[in-house]
Amino acid sequence: MKKMLDAGCWMLGVHPSIQHLASSIFFICFVFSLTAQPRPSQAYLQQEIIKLHTDLVVIDAQVLKRKTGEIVNGLNAADFELYEDGIRQQITHFSQDQLSLSVILLIDLSGSVSPILNEIRDGALVALNRLREKDEVAVLAFSTSTQLVQDFTTERRVVLNKISQIDKTPLIGQGTLLYPALRDAAVHMSKASNPTSRRVIIAITDNVSWDYYGFGVSEKEVSDQVIGSGSMVCGLVVEGSLSGVEKMLRRGGDGKDIYRRRMTIDPFATQTGGEVIKSPSLEINARLAQLVDHLRTRYSLGFSPKREQADGGYRQIRLILTPETNKRLGEVVIKTKQGYYARPRGQRAQDVKPGQGID
Repeated sequence: MKKMLDAGCWMLGVHPSIQHLASSIFFICFVFSLTAQPRPSQAYLQQEIIKLHTDLVVIDAQVLKRKTGEIVNGLNAADFELYEDGIRQQITHFSQDQLSLSVILLIDLSGSVSPILNEIRDGALVALNRLREKDEVAVLAFSTSTQLVQDFTTERRVVLNKISQIDKTPLIGQGTLLYPALRDAAVHMSKASNPTSRRVIIAITDNVSWDYYGFGVSEKEVSDQVIGSGSMVCGLVVEGSLSGVEKMLRRGGDGKDIYRRRMTIDPFATQTGGEVIKSPSLEINARLAQLVDHLRTRYSLGFSPKREQADGGYRQIRLILTPETNKRLGEVVIKTKQGYYARPRGQRAQDVKPGQGID
């Protein structure tokens, strides 16, 4: 570069002393331009670290005061002890609200929920405004089957438009099969565009779903699919009353349906460390926004398992606070997933196009 500048000055007849000064100034400016490049953000570096360490297992955790339910912020990696199958692991990645989110809104269109779709749409507007620019959202609707309403996108307006038209789907007002819907949402999570994102299924439902004994998808099948997808299940439960038919079917002394089993999101939220919030219909917007806000307070902890073999086996996770931190904070509740399947990476589920039913 310096030789090219010297040659140009010689051709123009520039005095040698001026030529030397110009070359020096140019060289200093060139070096400064290289060193003045903006540094990547901490969030970007965290994502790049995760991409480099493909064997990294990342879990989400929410820490709450047991007595008050208050969220505990301001912790660091040294405050936690993480175990896999009883063996303590080294926490190599730690952050709070730095990784992007991939969120599936799973909306119940059964007859008990469909009358409040306007409130759900308004709640989605408030909740989506709390997401970051790179967070992506997909929308699935379900009743007796599941339908993809909108695939993953970062365009908030597109999502809101699809939700506002959701009452036109043929699924509206039919029954509720929650387990197949959760399974389908977990399968579709493989379509998330960011491989390092935190993955969340938010089910908006009255949490009243029934199927006859011996029929349909089992709880274990759903659990395996949800855990395998790396998703956390959260729920916004719209409070309501049982229908007259449901009350008639409840003949047992313990209040259980004598012909059908009840399906709820609760066991999957417990297994994956998710949160379930109940809401009257008039408070849906505030409660849904609260649920999204709580996602922003969760800690992300990553570790490279000492047991490296990806044989498809289940690995049990246990996350606790150190004795010193526990003593300082008092009794707390830690919500995190209970385990994961050590499966080879790159496994993808079947593709589902918008408007296409999911069997």
